Amino acid sequence: MKKLFWFCTVILLLTQPVSAHDMWVQESGEGFFDIVLGHVGQCDPYEPERLKEIVGYTENGWPVRLDIDREKQGCRFIPDEAFCAIGALLDNRYWLKTTDGWRNQREHEDFKILEEGRSYKFTKHVVRWCDLLAKPLGQRFEIVPLQDPTRLKQGDRLPVKIFFEGKPALGARVAKTSNMEQTHFLEPVRAEGPFIVTIGPPGLQLINAKLAVPIKKGHVTWFAASLTFHTNQTTSKQ
Repeated sequence: MKKLFWFCTVILLLTQPVSAHDMWVQESGEGFFDIVLGHVGQCDPYEPERLKEIVGYTENGWPVRLDIDREKQGCRFIPDEAFCAIGALLDNRYWLKTTDGWRNQREHEDFKILEEGRSYKFTKHVVRWCDLLAKPLGQRFEIVPLQDPTRLKQGDRLPVKIFFEGKPALGARVAKTSNMEQTHFLEPVRAEGPFIVTIGPPGLQLINAKLAVPIKKGHVTWFAASLTFHTNQTTSKQ
């Protein structure tokens, strides 16, 4: 994990951070992959027990649960097969949305709670393109690319669909671009899709989606999903 946090610190000197936290799978060398929580320029440590599962998906769509190497500041793993994609689930704890911003505990301060509830983060990383990735893999909240995103160039348009529990996630919000520096510019989902995402500069791409599911008055469950992949081209096909 030390190499990964050094990598994020270097990016911090070159970019402006965003306010919220993303989760993604990061290749870290020597066969290891890290599960990262943070945003471009900053990787934050987290309690390793919060990561609930890591799953590899074979070319036939078979899910394989992977062993998690739980370290002091986060989690990593070594995929033991040539998977098409890798997914993970993080318990993002209980949150309060208040008149004074987001809190994760009830402090004795002067603020009003607007909404509260549990938060979960899902991520999916395309290791190599397989046709099965154009369909849902079974994550509870999931972004599905409708074509191979790794072959696209900066400025190209990627069609995606958003699913919750296997059905179109009406009411979700999805990013307009996969640019790592603009992951939280989200637009409401008002139909079944597909939705168009513009590819960012070459390198790691991240597409965000968010969904709030009402439970009862003042209580919701928040879901976040990310889809990551790498691109190498620098200009659009146009």
